[in-house]
Amino acid sequence: MMAAFSVSPKSYLEGTGREWLQSNGLGGYASSTVCGSNTRAYHGLLVAALNPPMDRWLLLSSLDEEIDGTSLSNHQYPGVIHPQGWRHLLEFRLDPWPRFRYQIGECCIEKTVFLAHQENTVIINYRIKNGKGRMRIVPLLHSRSFHAASPLPGFRQNPMTAGTVIHSATRPDIALCLFTGGQLSDRLEYVPFEAVYYNFEYEEERSRGLGWRENLFAPGRFELELSGDHAFVLAASTDRCSMPDWRSMQKAKRARLRGLVSPVRKLALAADSFLVKRGNGLSILAGYHWFDDWGRDAMISLSGLLLSSGRKNEAREVLRSFAAAMKDGVLPNDLGARSYNTVDASLWFVRAVDAYFDHFSDEPFLDEMWPWLMDIFHRYTGPGDDFGAADDGLIESGPALTWMDARVDGRPVTPRTGKCCEINALWYSSLLCMKRLHRSLKDDSDWPDPGFSQRAKIVKDSYQRFWNSEAGCLFDVIDPMDASIRPNQIIAAGKDDLLPKAMNKEIFEVVTVQLLTPFGLRTLSPRDPRYVGRYEGSPRERDACYHQGTVWPWLIGPYIDALISVRGRSRPALAHGRKLLSPLMNLQAGGIETLPEVFDGDSPHRPGGCISQAWSVAEVLRAWQACQQRIAVRA
Repeated sequence: MMAAFSVSPKSYLEGTGREWLQSNGLGGYASSTVCGSNTRAYHGLLVAALNPPMDRWLLLSSLDEEIDGTSLSNHQYPGVIHPQGWRHLLEFRLDPWPRFRYQIGECCIEKTVFLAHQENTVIINYRIKNGKGRMRIVPLLHSRSFHAASPLPGFRQNPMTAGTVIHSATRPDIALCLFTGGQLSDRLEYVPFEAVYYNFEYEEERSRGLGWRENLFAPGRFELELSGDHAFVLAASTDRCSMPDWRSMQKAKRARLRGLVSPVRKLALAADSFLVKRGNGLSILAGYHWFDDWGRDAMISLSGLLLSSGRKNEAREVLRSFAAAMKDGVLPNDLGARSYNTVDASLWFVRAVDAYFDHFSDEPFLDEMWPWLMDIFHRYTGPGDDFGAADDGLIESGPALTWMDARVDGRPVTPRTGKCCEINALWYSSLLCMKRLHRSLKDDSDWPDPGFSQRAKIVKDSYQRFWNSEAGCLFDVIDPMDASIRPNQIIAAGKDDLLPKAMNKEIFEVVTVQLLTPFGLRTLSPRDPRYVGRYEGSPRERDACYHQGTVWPWLIGPYIDALISVRGRSRPALAHGRKLLSPLMNLQAGGIETLPEVFDGDSPHRPGGCISQAWSVAEVLRAWQACQQRIAVRA
């Protein structure tokens, strides 16, 4: 296993400045800060996925722990941090699950948070040395969607021998079981008392302009008289009401995680966290804490998350899940919501299938996918209300159908209506992919070539209209012309033979000078008067600058592709690629051993958005692998 992350925070702010997350393979998770203080409405020790990977529900928010009046907990209340357990925190480790080590006098307390794989079950393991006095552990609960702080519902409980069963008025279908286990002499006693703890504050939600105060419910407390060394566990679960063989579960999960292969070992756990169960298949969540499984994000992420680590079966199941949800050749933008407002997700799907076949030469699976690929071809070569092929062979699309789809007050911030540079680069690439894949079909008698080469030539010839000779790069959109300097053009410069090498070189230089940062590419040149350098404020303010200068780390992948395309696979070029990736691979802020959704456009490029984003992690993994080895390219 990789070396464990370790930190000893010297202040409350330092302790809340880094966040950890442990997933359960269902979309559920446990997550908080290094010092254990919840700074988001999304934080909690058990956020259960009740309809995997959807319907995520906050149940166990945190635990208030104290020994003879000395608390290990931390909460922000109006005007005060109380208690201040971080003062007793000697070390936080992630190895691979969260481990807290406290010292109170001569008493040493170690707490480990373990989330069972493919269960909505969290197990908190305590080991105490030189304990003295009475230990009390109070579970603090809610029953709400994980998306927002909310008023408390009504609760009722049914105490049992080693704990209690909690039901809420909001979700009477859920039974949350709280129970304990350990050596007989160390078994905790459960004492029901039912109280409300008021005015918890979530500082991160306040800064994001969202609801940031709520109350939590305490059903009772677990108690144990300490004398010497002790070991015991607490569990919270919607799946069981008695203690499982958690040591065997922990051993099995550790073995599974140890077996993960990754181009970058410190990102292996993050990469695995996005792979989730959906029905009888698998899917990829776009990010934690709040995103669902999105078609565009999943298809961009598939190569880095799964193909680069040789996870053939998982990649195949993800492709099947999204193919089955396809509608008239359009991949869903949001798989859970079955929304189809995207022009590019299907094109990324074609490239993902091509990359899968390039890795595994799986002819039966290619035969299985081929009807879906042909549906995409026919959809993109015909007309459509939202997008379709123009007379020149290029794809023209309506507003906010690309990845730059943010809206404010219902109006697109970057509508990009017309013919977008990256959409048509992807269309050209998809045609070449389908041409290659068609030759690999075991039996193509039922699938005659509909003219992939001819269509690709038309697109290539028409694509030259994107060249903006005045700026020395591409128009972001044509018909109508939009000369905004954006990163979308880098996708055209990194693949295939769409543009002459001289043009690719000029595109690369413009993007490097105006858009490249240590953490990815800006979404708009700082020279543009619409540029916004800080991603912050209310949802409205953040959406307004989402693609107006904010840095997206996933774009470092296409940038590395362009670097290799322009400079070749020379040792200096590959070494330069690895150097460019280094700041992302050694990030010292935000989520631990993962990568965030975005960064500020302006220095010092603070991380923002969700703390762990699938395509950020995936594209760094894919690009790092590309910079490590020579990859054979199929003709």
